[in-house]
Amino acid sequence: MGLRAGCKIARGGLAPALLAAVLAVSARAMHPPAPTLPARGRPTAPVILDPGHGGNDEGAVVRGLMEKDIALIFAKKLKARLAKSKNSDLPVVLTRDSDRYVTLDERLVGSVDMSGSIFVSLHLNQVKGKRASGAVVYSYGPETLRAWRKRRHPSVPPMPAPPRAQARDSERLARIFSRVLRGDGFHAESSKSDYYVLKNPAAPSVLIELGYLNNPDEAAKLNDPAYQDKMVDSLARAIEEYAAPKTVTKL
Repeated sequence: MGLRAGCKIARGGLAPALLAAVLAVSARAMHPPAPTLPARGRPTAPVILDPGHGGNDEGAVVRGLMEKDIALIFAKKLKARLAKSKNSDLPVVLTRDSDRYVTLDERLVGSVDMSGSIFVSLHLNQVKGKRASGAVVYSYGPETLRAWRKRRHPSVPPMPAPPRAQARDSERLARIFSRVLRGDGFHAESSKSDYYVLKNPAAPSVLIELGYLNNPDEAAKLNDPAYQDKMVDSLARAIEEYAAPKTVTKL
């Protein structure tokens, strides 16, 4: 690796100041900082939609259907539907808008940097057998469903639990999602988990398993544009209901 002209090299190695800078960068790379709360006065508070997986991380794959693809379709449709919301002060940001890999840490840090008012991570389920069905909406807390529903995540920096007020708001958001979905004829339940993205310190956060790809009937529905549109409308109305009493600054 070459050095730019003007950088001095001390006898036996790098100049002390430059060496200290290199070591500091290396230390940050080995131990990435946990997300910090946004500073006061930061602009905007968008709804952040997080389509799970992406790139070489395909997520669940069943009979050619990939979780990463369907999650992105739902996220894009949900963003478009929210753009038509009567609440015009409801801007939406996607953690990814193409088939690319985004680490869990980047998703969470990015949402904190954008001062998100709501963080919604979209996924699809896969378990053994073909009978499981329906959506599951997770907020932070001890696992309340069977262990085989838990997902494995890659190694990420440790994150503390979210503040209690944030966890309460996340639970309320999850209950609104499940209630609206059930009211529209979908099978849905709310649950708790300690998924990394649910530890967001700056915004109420939920992770929604939209359905089960291992269930052939449900997989066909999840891949059907008409079914997607109907479910997206329910998700959008849940977000609108939660955001209605809140003030969200437009981007």
